[in-house]
Formats: sequence, C-alpha cells, structure tokens
Amino acid sequence: MDSLHGTGENGSVTLPFRRTSEEAPRPLKTLVAAFLMAASLLVLSLVLSSCGPDEGLRVEPVDDTSPTAFEQPSGSAGPPDEPFSLKQIRKAIERSSGKAVTGNAPETETVIAGCSDCLAFAKPFTGGDQKFQVVTVANPKQRSETIAAVVVSADDDEPKLELIATGNQLTLTPGRNGTLVVQEAMYVDGDDSCCPSGWSVQVFRLHDGRFESGQRFTRLNGET
Repeated sequence: MDSLHGTGENGSVTLPFRRTSEEAPRPLKTLVAAFLMAASLLVLSLVLSSCGPDEGLRVEPVDDTSPTAFEQPSGSAGPPDEPFSLKQIRKAIERSSGKAVTGNAPETETVIAGCSDCLAFAKPFTGGDQKFQVVTVANPKQRSETIAAVVVSADDDEPKLELIATGNQLTLTPGRNGTLVVQEAMYVDGDDSCCPSGWSVQVFRLHDGRFESGQRFTRLNGET
C-alpha cells in the first residue's frame, strides 16, 4: 500500500497508507449505487442497524480539535486518556510492531517513531461493559490528515491493540449494533491531495470480543 502522496504546495511525501482505487476491491455497481458513499455515514449505520445483536457502542466527546469526527454519544465512556496514557499506547504499538488483533500496519510504528506528536487521542467508546480508547496517527507532513486509527482495550492492566485501521483522510465512527465504520479517501493518478476521486467505507463488527472486518464499499466520482 506504500506510495508517493502528492500534497500540492506542500511537496511530495511518502505516506505508507496510500491506497488507490485500483488497489481497493471494486464492488458491483448495484451495490455501489445502493450504498451511495456520497451520503452520510449515518445512513450506512442505519442500514446496518437491523443486523446482529446490539453491543451498545457509544462514544464520549472530547474537545472540538479531535481529529476524528465521531457521533455524539448517548452515554459516557470516561476520559479519553484513561486508563492508558499516550506514552503507554505508543510503547504498545512499538512492542507489537504495529500488529493488532485485527489489522497489521507496521508502518504505523515507523511514523510515530519519527514523529513525537503525531499520536493523539480521539473519542473513546464502549461495547457492553468494555471501554475502548482510540488514538489517531497524523500525516507528519500534513498534520490535519489522519492516516491511521488504533482501538485499544485493557488486558491485565496493559494496553491491548484491538484494531488498527489505515487509510487516506481516515475517519472512524462507532455505529449501531456493535459496529465501527471506517471511511477513507480514494485517489487515482493525477488527483490532488485536496480532491480525491472517491471514497471507500469498511465496516468492522464487535463479535465474541474482537472486531471482525466486513464488506468494503467503494465509490468513485461519476460511478452510478
């Protein structure tokens, strides 16, 4: 998934998580049309609400500078920096070489090793009685862009990496029925950093204590 990322006036930098439309699975056009990625993620969450047991995922707001745009919660998951600090989570990522229960992104370790302030807390959420902390990884050359999100739980008083999701302009949103909705920008040759040609959405479901990946839906501009 490595490639050169064109950042326009910022120059060209290497983003380990760059994914182009050619690399992403191409769904049937009927599925693409049904899900209309240009619509809000809320629509996708509502569609998924009829499936599976309700695990009660909800999120806790932090300040408006949070790099991940989560929905407002119906309850409190507590402070984003409890029980583990950024330093503890950083060490966990380094020890695991970027490998989580779901997802393997060794490039994440490389990015945070070379960037002391690219790791930040996003909004935590809960599944049943389990709290999950979320940290995001920023593009070192373009800090407003999130290129990875890490979901962390507690295991014997140690941080456990449950999920690592990577992508371009990444957002991670807890949905209904124990789901996490991950959206990322899709680029084709010639796209500027500001203007991707489309979007991809993948759903992860909390099942038997772990996040399992579901279908990925991709829509490029002009597709119907």
